[in-house]
Amino acid sequence: MKGICGEACACFTLEEVRTIVAGWGRCVLKAPWSGSGRGLAFVSNETWTASVEGWTARILRTQGAVMAEPIYNKVCDFAMEFRADEDGKVSFAGYSLFETDAFGNYKGNLLASDGTIEHWLEAYISLETLYEVRQHLLAVLPQWLGRRYIGYLGIDMMVCHEKDYMLHPCVEINLRMNMGVLSRLFFDRYVCPTACGRFVIEHYPASGEALRFHIYMQDAYPVRLVGGRLESGYVSLTPVGEDTRYQAYVLFPITEIV
Repeated sequence: MKGICGEACACFTLEEVRTIVAGWGRCVLKAPWSGSGRGLAFVSNETWTASVEGWTARILRTQGAVMAEPIYNKVCDFAMEFRADEDGKVSFAGYSLFETDAFGNYKGNLLASDGTIEHWLEAYISLETLYEVRQHLLAVLPQWLGRRYIGYLGIDMMVCHEKDYMLHPCVEINLRMNMGVLSRLFFDRYVCPTACGRFVIEHYPASGEALRFHIYMQDAYPVRLVGGRLESGYVSLTPVGEDTRYQAYVLFPITEIV
């Protein structure tokens, strides 16, 4: 398929992992069963330490394999979300454009319409490539799942810049309700179609920080509803108290997508 990239190798022994790292020079190792950026190790010939080898040996022992992939020049993360029904059919549920930190840990989601996300992605990759990948997945997912899984699932993807902009169509598959689906459903059900905002997961190191932030944001970004839907403002999606260390909130509008 034109316009796509992506390579991966399943390793079943430490020797296989060492050979891959030596051959590629640098790569990312993944635990097959992990989520939200956890279970990743970025390694190279220079950073292959006893600690990394111990982590790799533990994943091999507990999960049976380690995935190895080249490190691509990533432009952005996004996902296609799907729903598998009891009758074996799979339908497209929407896009998720999300942010991660330097270690691959999930930070938050863009809250925007599918059309807005497509328009932004089109600056890098053609809609033809995007639609072709989507149709291929709609064809093969029912075969892969075989009615053994019912519910939402997400396929994480990347826009990469190698010699040109390319689509990596399958970074990982999340067979579960995930933050991308949550963000997609929240926007579609509760937000004005033309609005653009962010869904954020935040961590606060000290007691009282979350509460001070919450009070400030409520005053600085009051909620405005249009037709019963959120157009602008700050809304905390989790309770906030003096001892809060983790919070989920949404903020509208934003001026930059990423």
